[in-house]
Amino acid sequence: MIHVAGVIAEPIEVAAMAEPLFTIFIPAHNRGHVIGNALDSISVQTFGSWEIIVVDDGSDDDTSQVVSDWSSRHSVPLRYVRQDNGGKHVAHNHAVSLARGELLMVLDSDDVLLPDALEKLAGAWRDLPESRRAVFAGVEGLCITSAGVLHGQPYPRDVFDGDYLELRGRHGVGGEKRSALRVDVLRAFPYPVFAGETHVRPSFIWKRIAHRHKMRFINQVVQVVDFARDGLTASASRRRLKNTRGLFAYWRDDVLNHQAYLCRGERVRHYSEYVRYGLHAGQGLAAQWREVPERTLWLRALLRGGVNFLGDRVKMRRYR
Repeated sequence: MIHVAGVIAEPIEVAAMAEPLFTIFIPAHNRGHVIGNALDSISVQTFGSWEIIVVDDGSDDDTSQVVSDWSSRHSVPLRYVRQDNGGKHVAHNHAVSLARGELLMVLDSDDVLLPDALEKLAGAWRDLPESRRAVFAGVEGLCITSAGVLHGQPYPRDVFDGDYLELRGRHGVGGEKRSALRVDVLRAFPYPVFAGETHVRPSFIWKRIAHRHKMRFINQVVQVVDFARDGLTASASRRRLKNTRGLFAYWRDDVLNHQAYLCRGERVRHYSEYVRYGLHAGQGLAAQWREVPERTLWLRALLRGGVNFLGDRVKMRRYR
């Protein structure tokens, strides 16, 4: 094994094509019991220009062995990288730095791609004239549960060109979606890293990218998503209280830069989260008052944010 700055590169790799269209990134922390299904769903894709990067986020189970065994049975381009436990956002930054593909797609270890997922996304990307691709960060499709239920809402049209802020704020489209984003764009928008914290909300970079790039959204299902009981979603409350600086960075960025398309009620709610996590992160009320662009919204949000902050402190004592 090769140790570099807290990262261990495992010798699980087969020859990769020079420049695949897709890099499929699988983050994993103690996911040996499910990651094989995710890998299997890649190996049966009807579109063949891809590579896999598995970033093991400090697992202490058999994830490494499962990936190694799977790789020995499949002649596919796969790289396995082990890092100290730092969170999915740190793993994402590592994967982006290593990616050979033009587009990077995140596949959580407990999810599976439909067999024609990459073919659909590749078709949507290649339908964009090369002269226009510089404007676009990538393409995105829909997700369903294993029961066939659509996550969230479909896009306004079968092919819709817009950005993340517009899609969520103006059109009210939510739920799990799956995107393939340009690697060069992702390298320009890395996740921030906070010592001792292991989570930053994924949409932190999506919102930033939206100011510079559009996306092509397609009403085609590309992935099956079922949230595992031991996955990130299952432990949301504890995770929030362990990652308050990351959350303050998220809500601060939102309040300062991403308020377009939001109704007044949503903006007040976002301001209350800014107040809440600002207090956790040591950004006092006076500093918040000086910083916020709309002080009327901050005043309306102050009580709610303060009460939530105090409730968090009670929970923190209970968790200890």
